[in-house]
Amino acid sequence: MNMKEFFEKFPGSEKDIQKVKRVYPMRVNDYYLGLIKEKDDPIWKQCIPDIKELQDEVNEEDPLSEEEYTPVPCLVHRYPDRVLLQVSNKCAMYCRFCTRKRKVGREVSITREIILNALNYILEHKEIRDVIVSGGDPFMLADEELEFILKNIRKIPHVEIIRIGTRIPCSYPMRVTPELCAMLKKYQPIYINVHFEHPMEITEQSIKACNLLADAGFPLHNQNVLLKGVNDNPEVMKELNQKLLMIRVRPYYLFQADLVKGTEHFRVSTEKGLEIVKALRGQTSGLCVPHFAVDVPGGGKIPLLPEYLKFQTKDKMILENFEGKLVTWPEPQAEKKAVEANKEFKMAIVFNLKRTPEKDKPVDYYAEFDDLSVPLAIKGALLKVTPHVDLLEADDQLFEKLKNGNYSFVFNQAEGLKGESRESHVPAMLEMLGIPYTGSGPCTQAITLDKRRKKEILGFHNIPTPRFQLFVTGSEKIDPELRFPLFIKPNAEGSSKGIRNNSIAKNAKEMRERVRELMKVYNEPILAEEYLPGREFTVGLLGNDNPKVLPIVEITFDYLPKDINRVDSFEVKWYWDSPSNPIDPVVCPAKISRELEEQIRKVALDTYRVLGCVDMTRMDIRLDANGVPNVIDVNAIPGLMPDPKENSRFPKACYTLGMTYEDIITSILFAAMKRYGMTEKEIIANGNGRARLKDGRAPNR
Repeated sequence: MNMKEFFEKFPGSEKDIQKVKRVYPMRVNDYYLGLIKEKDDPIWKQCIPDIKELQDEVNEEDPLSEEEYTPVPCLVHRYPDRVLLQVSNKCAMYCRFCTRKRKVGREVSITREIILNALNYILEHKEIRDVIVSGGDPFMLADEELEFILKNIRKIPHVEIIRIGTRIPCSYPMRVTPELCAMLKKYQPIYINVHFEHPMEITEQSIKACNLLADAGFPLHNQNVLLKGVNDNPEVMKELNQKLLMIRVRPYYLFQADLVKGTEHFRVSTEKGLEIVKALRGQTSGLCVPHFAVDVPGGGKIPLLPEYLKFQTKDKMILENFEGKLVTWPEPQAEKKAVEANKEFKMAIVFNLKRTPEKDKPVDYYAEFDDLSVPLAIKGALLKVTPHVDLLEADDQLFEKLKNGNYSFVFNQAEGLKGESRESHVPAMLEMLGIPYTGSGPCTQAITLDKRRKKEILGFHNIPTPRFQLFVTGSEKIDPELRFPLFIKPNAEGSSKGIRNNSIAKNAKEMRERVRELMKVYNEPILAEEYLPGREFTVGLLGNDNPKVLPIVEITFDYLPKDINRVDSFEVKWYWDSPSNPIDPVVCPAKISRELEEQIRKVALDTYRVLGCVDMTRMDIRLDANGVPNVIDVNAIPGLMPDPKENSRFPKACYTLGMTYEDIITSILFAAMKRYGMTEKEIIANGNGRARLKDGRAPNR
């Protein structure tokens, strides 16, 4: 089918096509044009101009910054040991999603002088061992021209590998001849990367072309692009890759579409791409599963992988298989934990013990502190990895106990005795004494306890959080931008302290009454923030370099009596949510859409990094009226109650992953140790028994 026959078969297409062609040239040979079965089918979308190409206002002409990495014309040197040599600006068919859309069909011929100049650059740069011959399409050159290039590349001593990138076997397979293959064989090793996008492209002619190349001894790999309306479907991708294997072409890369101007209508979400790759895994041979990747400016190819590894310690991994089932995989027993080999490694657990409030204190005064069962459970877990663990209550004698204790490491679970920055006190002592510890440092601990400062930082970084006002005297003029109802709570408390069923104020009178009441009880500034009517979640994070977002927990309120407000108040958290309650209000993992899950995960990760959290953190997130996740609180010392019936939010999320309590505690410990640069070989005991690196450096945060 030629273009005349095409317009007769598909009337009404010519006007838009001609309009687009003036900006982005069109070229389709009769063979590929004949593969079209109907308008807008997968072949059509790849080769026929679409008016949407002219409507792209978001992408760039050169999204991979190739020009920036072009030291001489037609040569891209983006990776240390390899270069891309553009030997042709012509293709048998102009793909509408082409990365070099800015060049296709427009540039003057690439002369031998240009090629020789590029080859001289390769000769002068001895680090280059791999040359990718690309274009356009190298197979558009005559055999003699292509041989001239390959012969001269092979004369360069340090070039080991030649790769050829071509779409000819797909778009114009008749070009692949026995003569071409015989010429190519002279310059082995050569690897050929082909480009098939859809099963409809695998025809009798393309099969013959691939067989000629494979029979001549060239490894064939397919690189394709995830394209909306073409192959963004697991069944289509499976059929394509299975058919490719049958003709000896190994699926190699599946790329996210580059951010090329004129191609936005082809782009598919990364989430959908990951779902496609995950659907392939287990449903077909591993040979059929390509590497899913994105090619970024200045960063090269970055793999994108479905999240199969859910949790890891030195003893085991918890993995999710293709069916969504969690399985445990033991690690080699010979690899002992870092501290096992060091009998002098001495640890302490620092905590505050819960007690009955004095008569002049509110009933929730010690709500943040731990029952004795918590430090005992943490000690039990740590005794599995080190033989010496002390329990230290964070009282007014703590500094002396730490100073004289010769501790190598501290597991910090202390909330601090008093003051608006109390959670920073223990980390500050430990840093003064040079003792490494788990959890965030004094600055982060102080900020996360101070709700106003925390929200100011989140707002500065455009992380959603409810609008608010801080009341220091209670008589301040109400900010006119605040919208009732308002949620009233103490500025520097945790564990729902000061949050009661009457914490929602519907008007100014109720707000001022509640503010003054809380000031009298807690003797501190009071925060009023706009009440969010949506669902409430809590999110735990574990680790550092790439912190693990734990399964999202939802706090449900439907079980509450009608006169109880739908918030995680002190009454709800400590009275209604109890082991005796037949209804479990804590759902994990939360039953939410993948889109909302990704939004919550992003907000959580952004918050974790912006506030400087390390090792572990739990944060509360609530949806506003538009369904947008807002951060309402951050707890850098999450509760670690061991009993699952207690519904301690952070352990609840970990248990959902299949972790044991020992896993939780040792994961926090090893994340902190790694952060200090402590490894099996580096942990030694100096004269006073404290951990130091071998070169004498103090541990870095």
